[in-house]
Amino acid sequence: MKQNILLVLGCVFCCILLVISCRYPTYRHKVGQYLNADDSVSKVKYMANNYRSYFKLREGTGKNREESLKGFKNWDGALNPDVKITSFSRVKDTVTVHFVEQNDFSKLIDYPGWRGTEVITFDNSGLITEMIYIPDTTNPPYRSWLAPALDWLQQHEPDSLALVYKDNRLVQTEYTAKLWTRLLKRWRAATGRRPG
Repeated sequence: MKQNILLVLGCVFCCILLVISCRYPTYRHKVGQYLNADDSVSKVKYMANNYRSYFKLREGTGKNREESLKGFKNWDGALNPDVKITSFSRVKDTVTVHFVEQNDFSKLIDYPGWRGTEVITFDNSGLITEMIYIPDTTNPPYRSWLAPALDWLQQHEPDSLALVYKDNRLVQTEYTAKLWTRLLKRWRAATGRRPG
C-alpha cells in the first residue's frame, strides 16, 4: 500500500513538473509575440482587460490597457518594433525579461538599441495583467546618433523636420513616426549611407 501511494505521488509530481515545463515555452513565446507586436490588434491579444503598465516602479495607477495601446500605436507600433530577448526567467506566473529593443527609427540612425527589463505578470488564463518597464540606465543617449540626420534635415527638409522635432524633442504620433522613417531614409540615400 505504501509503495502504491509513493508511486501515485511520484506520478503526480512528474505530471506537475511536465505541466510547468510545458508552460515555460508558452510564456516565453507569448512574451516574444507581445514585445514584437507591430499593431494594436496583435498586442491586445496578450493583454487582460484589467492590464496595467508601469514605468520603472509599480506606483500610482499606471496605464490601463487602452492608454497603453494608444501610446504604442502613436510611436512604437508605427516604427515596427524589433525586440531581442537576451534573458528570460520565471517565478510562478511572473516573468522577468531582459532585452534589446530596436525599431525603424533606431536602425535608420544606426543606434545600437535600448536595453531594458520588463517584469510581466500573467493571470490564470495566460493573459498579461501587469507590466513594469525598467530602462537600463547605461543606455547611451540616442541624440548623438541622430545629430548628423538633424543637421542634414535642417538644411534640406526644415519644414518636415519642424513637424517631427520640436524643442529638441521627438514629436511622437503615428504620423510623425512614419514621417521620421521617410525622412531618415532620404537622409541616408542623400548622404551615401547604406539603406537602413
